[in-house]
Amino acid sequence: MKKFIISVAVLLASLSATVSCSFFQLDSFEGPNAEVTGNLIDMVTGEKMSIEAAQSQGFDWSTWSMVTTVSYGALTVYEQGYVPPTWGGAPEDYPGRDSGQYWMVRFDGQFTNTRVFAATYKYSTQKLLPCYDPEPGKDTFELKKGKNRMDIGVLPFCRVKDPKIEYNAATKKLVATFYVELGDPNRANKVTNVAFCGNTQLFVGANSMNLAKDHKPAKAQNVQPGELITLEIDTTAPDVADLFKYPTQDRYFRIGAMAEGNGYNSEKNKYYNFSPVYKMSADFSKIEEVQWDTVQW
Repeated sequence: MKKFIISVAVLLASLSATVSCSFFQLDSFEGPNAEVTGNLIDMVTGEKMSIEAAQSQGFDWSTWSMVTTVSYGALTVYEQGYVPPTWGGAPEDYPGRDSGQYWMVRFDGQFTNTRVFAATYKYSTQKLLPCYDPEPGKDTFELKKGKNRMDIGVLPFCRVKDPKIEYNAATKKLVATFYVELGDPNRANKVTNVAFCGNTQLFVGANSMNLAKDHKPAKAQNVQPGELITLEIDTTAPDVADLFKYPTQDRYFRIGAMAEGNGYNSEKNKYYNFSPVYKMSADFSKIEEVQWDTVQW
């Protein structure tokens, strides 16, 4: 019996040593060694492409945590040569393991990731952003150790051109005029919706963060590309009362347009493209474009 007890004790000690070596030993892999910041730039106009504003939650790879953001969009990024671990299972048991990372894009078109690895990456835009995927062969970039600056050229589904917003004191209406230009008439070739959006804060969206979304003149159908479009918001209407509740408060506006067709931008979550955001003084006497480089986030 004594020999048996000693044998069991030796076996347990041996197993303990094995477990200690395999499970509690620090790995030797290097941590994130690169940072990247940049903007989504319209490859035709050279301007930033801003995106929808919405309070949403997602995984932020720059902090490795769940965060709440006011931007509704992300770059889908694939690190080349990296295969996420399957934790002991067969590869076919983990069909989502190659789904990539989601780099959240800020409301004004800027993206930042401070915890990323130096490597070669492929990226996609169409899944979560209002623009076409890059052409094959132009969808890769390389990050080096340290800080990287990298703008990404994109082709939006459409553009809001020559936007103007004015206040008509006689009718007490805000009047927006603009044109819609298709990004590629051979792909998304129909303008299916436009919206005159307003909010009491900087972040203005079409589907949310829009205190004018239920106002009937704020949306229109069957718009033709290149034609002058006029939308109005009646500042005295009950359904926009929250937008004009406080007479000393500045308001923020922007115009959205949606293009789809030929299978593009046709998913359940359809995306708007936008004009810049404009700040209007409380007395409607002054309107100016918001300069995002001067905004403290």
